[in-house]
Amino acid sequence: MDDVDLAQEREEAHLTASLSARKPRLVSRNGNCIWCTDEPIVANTAFCSAECGEDYHKHQREMQQRITAE
Repeated sequence: MDDVDLAQEREEAHLTASLSARKPRLVSRNGNCIWCTDEPIVANTAFCSAECGEDYHKHQREMQQRITAE
């Protein structure tokens, strides 16, 4: 095995580890935005707009910070 083969194996191992550590994708169960719940989602997302997505993720971060601060 030469250096190129070793580098390729390490790259594949890193990619596999990164993909397995990824959080599952958010999905809307009824076709409406999971944040505001009123508007239909944009294709391949769980939100009606980028702003709703940002607000949702900001809220999730704030809630996580509150949990870890306790």
